[in-house]
Amino acid sequence: MTETMNRRAFNFQTVSQAHRDVIDDRYRDLRRPRKVRFYVNGDRYFKGKKLYITPHRYFNFNDLLNDLTGKLPSNLSLPYGVRQIFTPSSGRRVVDIEDLQDGHAYVCAGFEGYKPIKYGKAELEPWSV
Repeated sequence: MTETMNRRAFNFQTVSQAHRDVIDDRYRDLRRPRKVRFYVNGDRYFKGKKLYITPHRYFNFNDLLNDLTGKLPSNLSLPYGVRQIFTPSSGRRVVDIEDLQDGHAYVCAGFEGYKPIKYGKAELEPWSV
């Protein structure tokens, strides 16, 4: 019995530091995914695509852009895929994956510039009511 207890204690000591960091409660916020909604530039009727961003899934910004290109519907007006991401309020360009904040929305674009419209708020036109 004491022999199995010693083995368990010994195995815990042989666990790598990276594994200890993953299970440690001090790093819980780093493991928690950031919930972000992405809209398409110039399309106010697109409801948005919700995406969970974790450091283990996307190692760099280009990985995120490529994944967004695949996840957005193909009938949208992005012929070269997603190449830029903007903030919807100010139109500021996002250049790093760490700039994306939890619970915020962003606008995906190709090579064109940012188009300032109300994203995600598809209101009926007065003539259609």
